[in-house]
Amino acid sequence: MLKALVSLLIMCIAAFLGLFLGAALGNPVGGMILTALIAGISCIVYAIDGLKKDK
Repeated sequence: MLKALVSLLIMCIAAFLGLFLGAALGNPVGGMILTALIAGISCIVYAIDGLKKDK
């Protein structure tokens, strides 16, 4: 449960930072979506890798 909350927090922070990154490039919402998606996929890969190491 804690890993899920940390992943959600990381995705929210990434989306907030993506707002400013996207604003600099002219598309704030696109920046938010892109960075949240990248962070989410990274968290999924980290979680799957952690499951494989536990076995």
